[in-house]
Amino acid sequence: MTPVLSVRGLSVTFDTSQGPVQALTDISLDLAAGETVAVVGESGSGKSTLASCVNRLLADNGRITAGTIALGDHDITRAPESAMTAIRGRRIGLVPQDPMTNLNPVMTVGAQITEALEVHGLASGRTARERAVDLLGQAGIDRPGARYRQYPHEFSGGMRQRVLIAMALACRPEVLLADEPTSALDVTVQRRVLDQMTTLTTELGTGVLLITHDLALAAERADRVIVMHRGRIVESGDAAAIIASPQHEYTQRLLAAAPAMSEVKVAPPTTTEETETLLEVSGAVRRYRIRGQREQLRAVDGIDLTIPKGRTVAIVGESGSGKSTAARLALRLERADAGTIRYRGTDLSGLRGQDLLAYRRAIQPVFQNPYASLDPRYTIAQVISEPLRVHGVGDATTRRKAVEALLDRVALPVAYADRRPHELSGGQRQRVAIARALALDPELVVMDEAVSALDVLVQEQILDLMVSLQRDQGLSYLFISHDLAVVQLVAHHVYVMRAGRIVESGDPATVFHSPQDPYTQQLVAAVPRPRQQAS
Repeated sequence: MTPVLSVRGLSVTFDTSQGPVQALTDISLDLAAGETVAVVGESGSGKSTLASCVNRLLADNGRITAGTIALGDHDITRAPESAMTAIRGRRIGLVPQDPMTNLNPVMTVGAQITEALEVHGLASGRTARERAVDLLGQAGIDRPGARYRQYPHEFSGGMRQRVLIAMALACRPEVLLADEPTSALDVTVQRRVLDQMTTLTTELGTGVLLITHDLALAAERADRVIVMHRGRIVESGDAAAIIASPQHEYTQRLLAAAPAMSEVKVAPPTTTEETETLLEVSGAVRRYRIRGQREQLRAVDGIDLTIPKGRTVAIVGESGSGKSTAARLALRLERADAGTIRYRGTDLSGLRGQDLLAYRRAIQPVFQNPYASLDPRYTIAQVISEPLRVHGVGDATTRRKAVEALLDRVALPVAYADRRPHELSGGQRQRVAIARALALDPELVVMDEAVSALDVLVQEQILDLMVSLQRDQGLSYLFISHDLAVVQLVAHHVYVMRAGRIVESGDPATVFHSPQDPYTQQLVAAVPRPRQQAS
């Protein structure tokens, strides 16, 4: 039987300011109808470049130098753009990694899904609108009829990703390219979305090429796994066999670095750390108006939490639960409608001028989206040194030395200092964002899904860095995440949020291994597990 997708001897080169860079070398793979093949590897290994080649959406400085790509019986390696326009969306669906830059900010999300159906002649008018609402619901969006009329900025990061998934599934494609499709999703929604993808493969014979750095996800969902390293395939085969007995040294390193629900690496607190409160949130409420509705949405609904000095406090919960809103309140990027937030006993609502600037120096953010949080006009050196310039720290020479030291701390080559964000992968950009947050030696770092875009090797390095900084400097963290295994690794205390409220809190090991609230039980049950370990 002819595979729905066949790649043979594919090589790709990018022309950069430092000269040509070989991104892919002699890549070959087949994807059968109804099969899921996972491509795993660290950030920069070539996973997303492979997906871009299949969809013929390489960056302008990239070129295929060898090999072929066949969609069914048709070679599309050098197909004209007019032919690819008809293929994209209709025969090859794409769920890209970054939800914000792939949604039109001036169109409602419903209109964007409807447009996909109408462009390919699958539905029009009321039928297209009804189908779009159904797709939003299937992708895990609550109240899809109302959400249809909203704009991307009114959605959380995870909800925007679900919209992209709905768009990709709209035309029921033969091949689905899923490039880190669930990196922004909590485990419960991730399971629903991936279940929907599985339905496609079984009912429609859709082949899924799943690009991911989540080995547990690959082990649970894929029929076969392809491991990539520095643009080459180093190992491939049955998913269960590779997870159980990896042969290549690089695959073994990936598996060894993957966090497990039984591991812990937090810095042990001292007596001082246990008693001194750094940030205290009491009865905080944050409401938003939703267009077309009278009732306001309570994104944060009367929460209480405490962050002691030198401790890591985590908030977990599904997308839209209020985690990121709580983080923005702590950063004073938004004001609470009720309740108080105190830093070292001082109410944040009263901070002005130099006092507010001093607070902004002491508490630094690392946001969820590494594509939107870096200025594309700046070099990496300018991005990282910007906080130092704003706060008048050092001169040009000392700031450059600080940039180089920070790049080294987040495991990036010093040579990257003169590159720009578009020349880096998503995981590399997030490491730059983390380096920028550390530039001012803050007391508290708010990390909003800060490691969700990182592969397990880099994630391990960043988590180790977090723990060592905490141990050596008494740094505190507010750690927002949907990855329960990572939270158990680094958090001293965890709060579980749902619909703006805290439903359970305590020591992570206790909360995750003996959850009391039904919602926490759902979160734990949805954690991906290899097929041979699945219950």
